[in-house]
Amino acid sequence: MKWFAYHCPSCGDFDVDGIAQDTISCRCGRTAKRKYAVSFMGSSLKSQARWDPVVGEYVENDRQFRSLLRKGQEEQSEKLNMDVKLALVDSRDTEALAELHGHSVEERLEVKARTDFVENA
Repeated sequence: MKWFAYHCPSCGDFDVDGIAQDTISCRCGRTAKRKYAVSFMGSSLKSQARWDPVVGEYVENDRQFRSLLRKGQEEQSEKLNMDVKLALVDSRDTEALAELHGHSVEERLEVKARTDFVENA
């Protein structure tokens, strides 16, 4: 038989074997509501696979993205014969992107406003 969890406002949580019902009468006489629990496997979640233009490859997950990023960093360090430092930046972070591209925040916002206008036209 299966066990089902219920909660009584007076007695608290308890389990009952038998047939599942939304509500049952508790031993104290009050109505106990069934407790629902959901479990899932991480592998069943939505895939994180995507084409990533930063690394120029199809990546299965964040771990693979970071691995390819590190590989590219090492290749550039070797090629330039100097340390290459990388920083992950959120594409919504206007200040970070302005600094990254050598623009002021105002210039960046102006370009964004023009781009938004063109896209919405």
